[in-house]
Amino acid sequence: MKLSKFQVGKRYSRALYEVAEERGSVEENLKDLQSLKQVYLENPSLNILFAGRSVSRDERKKVVETLKSGLSELMQDFLSMLFDRDRMNCLVEIADAYIERYDEDNGVVEVTATTTVPLNSEQEENLRSVVKQRFSVKQANLTKVIDPSIIGGVVIRVGDQVIDGSVVKRFNDIKNMLLVNK
Repeated sequence: MKLSKFQVGKRYSRALYEVAEERGSVEENLKDLQSLKQVYLENPSLNILFAGRSVSRDERKKVVETLKSGLSELMQDFLSMLFDRDRMNCLVEIADAYIERYDEDNGVVEVTATTTVPLNSEQEENLRSVVKQRFSVKQANLTKVIDPSIIGGVVIRVGDQVIDGSVVKRFNDIKNMLLVNK
């Protein structure tokens, strides 16, 4: 049975994370993976290059050597292993799983706040503070989204949880309540 890219990402990131913990280089590898992920996202042709067979193995190896430059020794070895096992096309999934594990271990959550107008710095700090307290985490990374369709209020997404305080939600709740009571 063939593993999905998601499953491959989980397995390889777990192994890399455990070795990085032993060597005390978890943060260094996190930075390396984040930069590699960015390179992959900016150059979607890399996935095609490593997934297909249209380019010779020697040419693909040259690309890997270029990617390895400036990375830690562990990350260079890891990329060589991924290349040898034809898993370079799973690098984004591996990076995502590693980042997720790092965030879990270090009390970091990703928060998306959707509002109709931009938040000022005081509102952002208040939101971070509330999220840290409510979810018992050390750090809340905030991504701000402007969406006039919610009319007012704020919609907060933390992981798979959504706290919807938008005017549209309240309006729809009242509308549904009136329709049910007819």
